Amino acid sequence: MRILNRSIAVTALSCGMVLGTTLPLMAAQASQDQDYGRGYGHGYNHENLRRLIDRTQQDIQMSAESQHGNHDQRQRNQDAQKHLSDFDRHLTKGHFDKDELDHVIGDVQGILDHNTLMANSRNALLQDVTQLREARAHYDSRH
Repeated sequence: MRILNRSIAVTALSCGMVLGTTLPLMAAQASQDQDYGRGYGHGYNHENLRRLIDRTQQDIQMSAESQHGNHDQRQRNQDAQKHLSDFDRHLTKGHFDKDELDHVIGDVQGILDHNTLMANSRNALLQDVTQLREARAHYDSRH
């Protein structure tokens, strides 16, 4: 019985140590993944924002695949994809184009306002547009 109690105590302590070192690392990574406001502007690393753009494109594509929409809905999806691609192309050259980001935000908001979406697609795009607005606000505060 004593050996069993000691084994349980050692196992619990080991789990606590693993969680104690892993959770802060996971929290730091989550914070970094959500921190799209760092590194905007000329000459900065735009990788976090590029990941957001990529995720937004994927979310639009997934929502489009689940829609049985009309021409207008398809056109809104295509316009958003084009503006996202243009904005990303500028980012790869180190240029943050605020006007293009405004178009992207407007396009995604237009999809949210006018397209028929499943709940999970709507939630994903709401999160995307919120984070795109945060990126724009951060850029405005720096310039």
